[in-house]
Amino acid sequence: MRKLKSLQCSLLTFLVLIFIASCSKESTEIEDRIRVQAEKNNAELSYAEIKKTAAYLIEWGRPDFYEEQINVFLEADKSIEYSKDLILFTGSSSIRFWETLTQDMQSLPVLNRGFGGAHLAHVNHHFDQIVYPYNPKGIVIFCGTNDITALKTPEEVFEDFLIFFKKVQQQLPQTKIFFIGIKPTVARAYLKEEEQEFNQKIAQLSKENKNLIFIDVWDSMLIDDKPVAALFVEDGLHMNAEGYKIWTALVKPILDNTFSDDS
Repeated sequence: MRKLKSLQCSLLTFLVLIFIASCSKESTEIEDRIRVQAEKNNAELSYAEIKKTAAYLIEWGRPDFYEEQINVFLEADKSIEYSKDLILFTGSSSIRFWETLTQDMQSLPVLNRGFGGAHLAHVNHHFDQIVYPYNPKGIVIFCGTNDITALKTPEEVFEDFLIFFKKVQQQLPQTKIFFIGIKPTVARAYLKEEEQEFNQKIAQLSKENKNLIFIDVWDSMLIDDKPVAALFVEDGLHMNAEGYKIWTALVKPILDNTFSDDS
């Protein structure tokens, strides 16, 4: 019995050490990325600032980070019967804050399930809760900019999208995906190259798959190759009504044309 307890304690200690080592490795990798990004933008960060930022990014990257917001959706779903021809809008805060979505997409049955500052990994984690159950005929998704802000590479973010794409292909094979490309913003102008690289990857994939439509909003939100500040609220990141007018003008005609033959 003593040998068994000793073995159990040794195993527990080993597992704890493995966990600590993995966390330490993750933290070190993120800290390195923070330093690189800071140098790229000629910013000076103290050791404490780097540690604090890394800790936040690790927490933000947890798959269940937005669990509470998802639970609000699930509670609402208990008392609502949705259209069989539903078009689901999901992704991060630019979807969440689209308060005029129903009006802007008039005549189309839409549902807003944007949440927080979601990463694609968060959408993937909650796919079986806020995507699959609605059996939508179309999914309009905007996501990826927060992932890149959290220092994931365009390749890593694209891999997360492929997970989403494959989930839809396997579980909702008739559903079309409309991916709104990352928009140019005043606040994240320093990430322009990474954002455009990610957009290009989605655009290329859409050329190879008929059920994936890429909606490019980038050029429509620029003047003289710079983001139009008048399209955003004070933070230079989230859009105001003028920004959503541009999105509506780009998104709705595509949805109308795609589903024009539906009864």
